[in-house]
Amino acid sequence: MRVVDHRAVREILAAGGQIVDVLPDHEHRIAAIKGAIHLPLPKLLRDAEPVLDRARPVVVYCRDSL
Repeated sequence: MRVVDHRAVREILAAGGQIVDVLPDHEHRIAAIKGAIHLPLPKLLRDAEPVLDRARPVVVYCRDSL
């Protein structure tokens, strides 16, 4: 795992990466990223297998309190 900036996220996605939004439902409704796969954090481990492609990089989007 590593923290990446906006430029790196764009590069990862352009190279075929997938973005996962782990926000709770109520936050996802107001801060969703177009094209992201929404898997709220408590459901991530349970629901990720059939949705994510293990062969592609994954960028995880979550709320930052800073």
